[in-house]
Amino acid sequence: MRSLLIQSPATSPWVPRRQWEPPSVAMATIAAQIDNHDVRVVDTVVWRKKALPRFLEVLREFRPHVVGFTSMTFQYETTVGLAYAAKQFAPSILTVLGGYHATLFSESLAAGPDARFWDFIVRGEGDFSFGELLDSLEAGGKGMDRILGLSFKQDGVFQHNPPRPLEDLSRIRVPARDKRLVKGFHMYFRKADAIETSRGCLHGCNFCSIREMYGRSFRVFPIDRVLADIEDAYSRGARHIFCTDDNITLDMDRFESLCDGVISLKLKDLIFTTQASPIGFAHRPDVARKMVEAGFVSIFLGIENGSTKNLKAMHKPNTLDTIRRGVEALQKHKIVVIAGIINGLPEDDPESIRENYQFIRGMGISSVMDQIMTPYPKTPLRQEMIDDHRVANLNDFRWYDGYFSNVRTHELTSEQLNFQRWKIRREVIGMWRATPGDWKFFKGYTYLWEFGLRYIVWLNERILELIFGIEGRYKLQMRHYLQLNNFGIRIPGREGPECYHPVYGDTRDPYRDTRWSLLRSRLPIR
Repeated sequence: MRSLLIQSPATSPWVPRRQWEPPSVAMATIAAQIDNHDVRVVDTVVWRKKALPRFLEVLREFRPHVVGFTSMTFQYETTVGLAYAAKQFAPSILTVLGGYHATLFSESLAAGPDARFWDFIVRGEGDFSFGELLDSLEAGGKGMDRILGLSFKQDGVFQHNPPRPLEDLSRIRVPARDKRLVKGFHMYFRKADAIETSRGCLHGCNFCSIREMYGRSFRVFPIDRVLADIEDAYSRGARHIFCTDDNITLDMDRFESLCDGVISLKLKDLIFTTQASPIGFAHRPDVARKMVEAGFVSIFLGIENGSTKNLKAMHKPNTLDTIRRGVEALQKHKIVVIAGIINGLPEDDPESIRENYQFIRGMGISSVMDQIMTPYPKTPLRQEMIDDHRVANLNDFRWYDGYFSNVRTHELTSEQLNFQRWKIRREVIGMWRATPGDWKFFKGYTYLWEFGLRYIVWLNERILELIFGIEGRYKLQMRHYLQLNNFGIRIPGREGPECYHPVYGDTRDPYRDTRWSLLRSRLPIR
């Protein structure tokens, strides 16, 4: 069987394009578990606006029997468009949907109008189930009803096999990077790749859907396997590696052992970016020094919120002093800290949002990924927010990427929340400022920014504000962000969910906006 595995080109506004385009590790991992079929991986993140013609070109050249897609919820509209394009290219192509959206929405997808675009749905981890599906198809469908985690059609109606248990990570081989058909992955002027060292989470955050994929569990890959993965990526030219783990520091002893292992590899000019919690570094500040020695030079910290009442609303403990100590431990060794925060809690108003950003700036952090609370499917928070009448957008999942407002607070409408977050961030955080860690570990990009780009960006912002005012500048930037994932794919006769416009909070479709139509429409805010 010839099969393609496709990663969506859809992205979020707070993931900087051109500076930050690493590949997916999931698709290459699935491909690595399959020896007896011709599987290729197409990660379209570097194609962006050329994604559709490039995808059709690959279909013409490779002629696959099966095309497998993975999708986050906000990527689904793009993904179903690509599936439609594959079916139009060759009706014989079998389409498979996996990933978070498939797992969370398997029943509604199978029973809804979009079922015509999908032949199979893989629920949960697909490391081995996709290969088992290819084996069954080659055997004429034999044994398909025994593939755990698979949903398949029988007489045109989806049947759901029992769920698949979590995989034994020690069985999973290193990603097959040689099966990627796309090149050019990079992060800040360095050739980039991605690895994972663990899966899952033990925390009880009510806003996260990770437990619907993995349950409340935490599993780790063997250290030797992780080191082999790093060496494989390095041997193929990667000099900046992103660790996709949600909780790489949940076990600080293991993380320290991982750093020791990386140090022992003695790989020159290799750096890492990872995600973590600041709590571990507050309790084990000594590990930060070893991180730098191993090459972990930038870290995304899930700080979430600087308000004690908001932390309580998220079912998180009051850890503000601990967060400060964790950040200080990292900054002492010039590690670049990217703060992840969340706005849009029930009692949020402009004052509490400003307090959130001031808490971050007070720690000397200038890189911020500021999400707005999103009612992700199957999370406890979604139902709580629905019951509290705070969900403004129930079903237009294009905007469920964490950046746009889909909810209201008790003090702000959804459109007010979207605007206030943008305006207050602009006032408190402002333009990006290089930290000592940026000067030390990202010299090329930092010099380019500090001695060139920042002045161009500053001048551009001032001119646009002068011409259009602060409201006009906001609307123009929102239009740019809202159009990021408009790839021009239209499916005739398909009725999607009712449209939602994050800027106006109504049912206008943002894909139909022009610059002048936005500028002419006043914002429905004070």
